[in-house]
Amino acid sequence: MTEIERIKQEGWLPENFWAEEIRDEYFVSAEMKKVWAIEMDLYREVTRILNKHNLRYFTDGGTTLGGVRHKGFIPWDDDLDICVPREDYEKLHQLASEFKDPYFLQSTVTDPEYGYSFMRLRNSNTAVVVKPFTHAMFNQGIYIDIFPLDNATMEDIAPRMQKIEKLIHKNSAYMRKNFPQKSENDLQKIKEFLDPNMKPIDVWNEINKEATADNGIETGYWSTIVTTIFAPSKNIFPKSIFDSYKDIPFESISIRVPAGFHELMTIYYGNYMEFPPVEKRGNWHSLEFYPEIPYKQLYKEMFSIEY
Repeated sequence: MTEIERIKQEGWLPENFWAEEIRDEYFVSAEMKKVWAIEMDLYREVTRILNKHNLRYFTDGGTTLGGVRHKGFIPWDDDLDICVPREDYEKLHQLASEFKDPYFLQSTVTDPEYGYSFMRLRNSNTAVVVKPFTHAMFNQGIYIDIFPLDNATMEDIAPRMQKIEKLIHKNSAYMRKNFPQKSENDLQKIKEFLDPNMKPIDVWNEINKEATADNGIETGYWSTIVTTIFAPSKNIFPKSIFDSYKDIPFESISIRVPAGFHELMTIYYGNYMEFPPVEKRGNWHSLEFYPEIPYKQLYKEMFSIEY
């Protein structure tokens, strides 16, 4: 039984969810609906463990925006994110063994060749292809991102993010070093950032050391500082935003957003209820999803890789 067959059998998504459709002038394929289903299933699983242990969590970024503005996924989005205060994030990390196959809580501790700066929950019975990281030997199932919330100040957020970005580049170079079809950009990144004396776990530890540098003092602000997607000014938030939460509809499930989501979304996106122009509604992640085949099988067939 594939994961899609299992989810359909469980029945928590209505029959009409699975059909292709036009949402907000954007075509959503039946195949993307399968990806969304896998990601919502991952959300249900990670929040089951978080709730079981009374740990705090909230959706983040485009997931919160999708829930608020679309009552589901942004039609041109393909991922799902949550953020967890650092104390609870570390407790979740210690609970990795509670996730049973096909679920896998991924960090560089649980998966040594994994070179990202935050945890993911993966479904090992699915696959995603991320070039040029295809030949990095870690779990390549479809995932949701789990970001820690760490203390930061307006004065130190920018220089600390710069340090973390350089460390992220080191692991990015490490993950692409065995890719057989390197572009000039790949070769340049490897030349500039690959450090033969550092393994991904060393970089993971350095990133987390930098990310938690302010956690011993009360700053009044949180940041998902382990990521550098947003500019520093858009990656620091008053803690009061997260004083409580609100459960809101998302497709046929509910998600937990911070009670101060309006302030958070304004920091991230400005006038967040305004849609981008039609010509800018598209996906930017450049991923290939395979929701009905395990990554080990796919990578063996596609790349002759044996895990």
